[in-house]
Amino acid sequence: MTDNNQPPANRSPLERALAGEYQFNIRQLFAEAQSLYKQHLGLLLKATGLLMAIGLGAMVIMINLLALDMTSMESMQSGNAGLLDIAMLVLMTPMIVGFRMLGVKLVSHKVTSINELFQYFPYILVLVTANLLISLVMQVGLNLLILPGLYVYLVTQFSVVLLVEKRLGLLQSIILSARVTNRYLLPFTLLLLAFIMMFVLVLFTMGLAILWVGPVYSLVMGRLYADLFGLDDAPQQIHPTKEDSILDA
Repeated sequence: MTDNNQPPANRSPLERALAGEYQFNIRQLFAEAQSLYKQHLGLLLKATGLLMAIGLGAMVIMINLLALDMTSMESMQSGNAGLLDIAMLVLMTPMIVGFRMLGVKLVSHKVTSINELFQYFPYILVLVTANLLISLVMQVGLNLLILPGLYVYLVTQFSVVLLVEKRLGLLQSIILSARVTNRYLLPFTLLLLAFIMMFVLVLFTMGLAILWVGPVYSLVMGRLYADLFGLDDAPQQIHPTKEDSILDA
């Protein structure tokens, strides 16, 4: 952190965000996302389609391997159903993070490609751990009241991106995401409501609208990440080292 006497212009985006100086403009966020969506239409459609194809394909294969009956309540509450959940979490988490990072890089005009989806498998252990921890806390909140669970989701949504982009520790990423998001809780809540309505559109179109909603979500959240947390200029290291373990809090 810089000292209090340093001119505001020299402070980092994160320092300004924590000070509450970021000006939220939801309309502008969506306008920029739509513009970038059109500009990178081919890449975003390929990435979204590939992510969906891998997810659905893996689920079908696992259901057959585990002999699950999707129409049977008893089957879906069995141990094999739990194995399906774990397998899908392990497979999809790094690719979903890659999809998030695709949005971060596109809004920042950095070179990227569809291979971004597969760049974060070296972080699979910490990413899955983060998702499990957040999901557990969310589930507790949802069981008590709906709002605490939604709040946990809202304030931790940047955690996995912080893990891979800034190489922060697991707890550091969750805490920093919560600190920044809490400074702008109302606009983030409005943004969440907007995305919920957009994902309802996905249901009404039998999933087709995800080809638009998914990329727009990634781009909007990518712009917010770049504006609130800033991007590291140093080349990203994909392979964690023992001296700088990403699991360290």
